[in-house]
Amino acid sequence: MTTRATVAESRAFVSWQDYQEALKRAIAPLTADQLGQRLLPGRRTPGEIAEHIVFGRAFHLARILGADAPAELTSYQRWDDDGDPPRTAAEIVQGLEVTWRIIEDRLMRGSSVDACNYGESEVVRTIWGLLDHDLPHAGQLSLLLRSIGMPGVEI
Repeated sequence: MTTRATVAESRAFVSWQDYQEALKRAIAPLTADQLGQRLLPGRRTPGEIAEHIVFGRAFHLARILGADAPAELTSYQRWDDDGDPPRTAAEIVQGLEVTWRIIEDRLMRGSSVDACNYGESEVVRTIWGLLDHDLPHAGQLSLLLRSIGMPGVEI
């Protein structure tokens, strides 16, 4: 039986997937100069914001998955470190794809969540934490890209 909660969950996931694709579309064509353009001293560049989104995802996923976290998350957790080199658009898109695959496989589809001892409330908190982190930074990225004449994150 389909419930309103099931329909809402399904629609939310589809919308989140659309946002993921919009984020990749906004970042993929950017050059190194565009990724590194700093409009104001002390403020993040488009590349730094995009890298921070990948970092935030990796951080939240590693926290919830613990010992079951894929090893590939480790390198993304260093993307916010001081002195970490800038990434290319292709590297950022790859980071978005890798973290999205883990979100889908481990949190949204339930395969490993069911097999492990993650509590449902912990998974829900992690999903909200991911969204709460991703969306404001995507807004920042979108405004910054538009200010340098590029399309923003358009859903």
